[in-house]
Amino acid sequence: MKEIIMPQMGETVAEGTILKWLVNEGERVEKDQPLVEISTDKIDTEVPSPVSGILKNILHKVGETVPVGKVIALIEELKEGAARSAPFPPPPLEKGGMGGFDGGVSDEQKGVEGFETKKIYTPLVRRLAKEYGIDLETIYGTGAGGRITKEDILDYVERTQKIPLTGTTTETATTEPAEVIKPEEREELIPLSSKRKIIAERMVKSTTEIPHVTTTFEVDMTAIAHYREANKDAFLKENSIHLTYFPFIIASAASAIKKYPMLNSSWTEKGIVIKKYFNIGIAVSIEDGLIVPVIKGADKKGLIDLAREIQDIAKRAREKKLSVDDVLDGTFTVTNYGIGGSLFGTPIIFPGQTAILGIGAIIKRPIIINDAIAIRQMVYLSLSFDHRVIDGAQADQFLTMIKGSLEGWRGKSEKVQTSATGFGGVW
Repeated sequence: MKEIIMPQMGETVAEGTILKWLVNEGERVEKDQPLVEISTDKIDTEVPSPVSGILKNILHKVGETVPVGKVIALIEELKEGAARSAPFPPPPLEKGGMGGFDGGVSDEQKGVEGFETKKIYTPLVRRLAKEYGIDLETIYGTGAGGRITKEDILDYVERTQKIPLTGTTTETATTEPAEVIKPEEREELIPLSSKRKIIAERMVKSTTEIPHVTTTFEVDMTAIAHYREANKDAFLKENSIHLTYFPFIIASAASAIKKYPMLNSSWTEKGIVIKKYFNIGIAVSIEDGLIVPVIKGADKKGLIDLAREIQDIAKRAREKKLSVDDVLDGTFTVTNYGIGGSLFGTPIIFPGQTAILGIGAIIKRPIIINDAIAIRQMVYLSLSFDHRVIDGAQADQFLTMIKGSLEGWRGKSEKVQTSATGFGGVW
């Protein structure tokens, strides 16, 4: 038997929580096929099987938190050359324009000894198929080995099924009885996911151990907005990157952190530890919570590099393809809650850091300039900081420098430079 242990996902990680078993007991698993999805206080990730074989025993169920190094499952290894029992990935054939699979077996597959056409589905996939009345044989799986995933089911439903609208006609209004809500149905209990529990623990730890103070500045982004509008199409064509406001703010924050290194530190009982490296974490909203991948050496990267890395790391975060190294060693964090329309907030400091910068929505507002009303692109930047480490004056000086950098942007129409000092314009 091959023992599957809870892996060490970073030096400071002592345990992991099992989010989902991707293979059931008694099913075959191939080497390097995703076996189980786990969550730690650093990252969510899929753990691949180290061998090919049959999953004989699952020793820890979904939702259990297991110490690093403890055995979580047993796999009976198959001898080399054993007959295959898992299906080949089905070819992505179209059926009626709906992207379905016709259930056929290729000549190549028929020629393989021991090939079976029986497909194996996870309990979640079976439940969703039953709920939506779907024949699983009509769906092409995008998972490992052609496995049908939850996302495949939901995508199929979105493309092929319509939800009927109610209460839109007079006949419906007169013939349908009013909905009666029973007392016991007035409330619903939603069980806490492992991800939500971890986020809750982090937030409680941060707010109870760190004395938070938040200061907010208003910043005129009009010059950058004009530059972005004039250059975003060329930027996308030449670099395959969407030019957003985010890299401008990250670049400005990285420069300000070097000027005010106390913002790049952490509090310890022995003293304040100032980091000599500048790794900026960016908060990324994912399906079931929040994760903070880190841009390493942000102070040394130009606008193109920052834009490319932000786009790449956010995409991999949402696809759960981050490595452990992607989420380690952050020294300062930036969160862009303005993407949802929020004007300003009071972000919570990431444990082990001293400050976090929050970005509100960038919107047009009337502003008084030289006693005249002007329409400008404005944003609120909020800095939450650890009052044990820095005082309000230092925090305001830090934000003042960021404000000056952003408002003083004098970008040219020429190609954006990649130098760490110019960021495509003059600061």
